[in-house]
Amino acid sequence: MIILNDFELEALLAEDVPYGDLTTKSLGIDTQRARITFSTRERPLVVSCMEEAVRLCGLYGLEIDGFVKSGTLVPPKSIFLEAHGEAGNIHRIWKSVQNLIDYASGIATYTREAVLLARTINPDIVVATTRKTTPFTKKIAIKAVESGGGVAHRLGLSESILVFEYHRIFFPAEEAFAEALNRAKKANPEKKIVMEAEDIDHALKFARMGADILQLEKFSLTKLSDAIRILRADYPHITLIATGGISTKNIAEYASTGVDMIVTSSPYSAQPADIKVKIEPLF
Repeated sequence: MIILNDFELEALLAEDVPYGDLTTKSLGIDTQRARITFSTRERPLVVSCMEEAVRLCGLYGLEIDGFVKSGTLVPPKSIFLEAHGEAGNIHRIWKSVQNLIDYASGIATYTREAVLLARTINPDIVVATTRKTTPFTKKIAIKAVESGGGVAHRLGLSESILVFEYHRIFFPAEEAFAEALNRAKKANPEKKIVMEAEDIDHALKFARMGADILQLEKFSLTKLSDAIRILRADYPHITLIATGGISTKNIAEYASTGVDMIVTSSPYSAQPADIKVKIEPLF
């Protein structure tokens, strides 16, 4: 599981509290004892980044009274994180922790819905997300996707080989491209070669060239079903991915085509969770 380090958590807090909490200190309540609780409202929620929330509390001296792990489906109106300590420290971490859990849990809950919809049709299908994360949120977003039962399609350019049209255009002759592809396979024997295809003709050509995985980009449902039927007949061991314009509104239909994996960016646009926070003094 992805874990944000202490430096990243401190940077998150520094955005909100760069020089301390002026209000709490000015009112003279910063050393009073208090409790903070985080809970769901009217809807269930798949929580994420809980480990980071707990560590952020601990960095400022709060004692944890209870929490649930990332990936847990929390029922409505249920407390999932509770801590106590000095009011100044509680107010310091309050909004940063809430924002972190709001954002991550919104993505996790959406991802879980997408996974359930797809696996109702195909229990073995994999739902993955793209590299199109909001800048500077990647670690949080990918952890949230994993909390919801999804996976990252590509964490970055360094660990996988995915050939796009904008790679192929550097080879004026198909023979030259085929030779380069063969060299890439030999140079990376432990890696699978993924190639993106925009129509069935390209998909068949890339399969003949030795692609291990075909990423079928923005195929209509009808064309996708036809392509999968044709490809399965001649290349039964090739992995087939559907991507482009897929969300919870149509993911079940794409799953019904027989693809092995669905890749989508839609979880990153999920509505943040609506979490209730309560702070009360301990007398």
